[in-house]
Amino acid sequence: MRTILVPVDTTQTTENAVKLSADWAKQYGYDHIILLKTNNESVFEYLHLAEGHSFVNEESINMILQDTEELLEKLSRIIIEKSPDIKVSKATTDMSLIRSINDIIKDQQNVELIILGSDDKTSVTESFISENIIDIARTSPVKTLIVPNSYTYNAIRNILIPCDIDSITKLDRLFHYKSIIHQKDIHLSLLNIHKKVNKDITESKKEELEKYIYQNLNDIPNSIHYLYDENIINGILSFASLNKTDLVIALPGKHSFLYYIANRSISEGIYQNVSQPVLILK
Repeated sequence: MRTILVPVDTTQTTENAVKLSADWAKQYGYDHIILLKTNNESVFEYLHLAEGHSFVNEESINMILQDTEELLEKLSRIIIEKSPDIKVSKATTDMSLIRSINDIIKDQQNVELIILGSDDKTSVTESFISENIIDIARTSPVKTLIVPNSYTYNAIRNILIPCDIDSITKLDRLFHYKSIIHQKDIHLSLLNIHKKVNKDITESKKEELEKYIYQNLNDIPNSIHYLYDENIINGILSFASLNKTDLVIALPGKHSFLYYIANRSISEGIYQNVSQPVLILK
């Protein structure tokens, strides 16, 4: 049973991600969605101070559990209404979010995808899940789809793939999805950005990349683009905004968004500014 895992909180950002998960499951043949809610971030909302010590009383714990159950039931109904054939499971835990996600992936060996809601300029409240996107994406053993709060699902037709011309073999991650791509009317735009103004890409490097694409992806409509930008992320976002883009796929290597994980300001800029979902492959 092909499974999607969706960590959730009480915000509109994650509710939008849940809606997207139902559409994604229907479109790409997933059978099962697990909604995961960690209670530990809710505990702080119910902390009481007494004689200099913090504690959570029994009534507060019951309120947390009741709120969690009501939230999961609400989100489950959203999925069932959109995709009645999808099985929905609800999971709760008192452990940390990262550990909970990895434990479920270990226990449920058919989890193939994590979907995460991401705050953007349209978000009214701050999402606990969105705050942890970088850590989740970095530690997840499975591919991760990041969904902006303002995004509404549309059929995927145009995919942007930033790639490093010096590490073209990283594109082999795409080969696992060729059978799915073939079933859809999809165009791949491969984008290489060089950062140094006086460093042109050599013709031999271009030929190497184009030969690799022709040998391995020639049966899929594609185009190759070369751009200069001192900031690779800005270059990617600018290209995506100027060219029809339904999905950005991040590959391992220098041009992967994960390459910039250490710099949170850049990483957060990606998730707050990109208007398309970002799929991070492993």
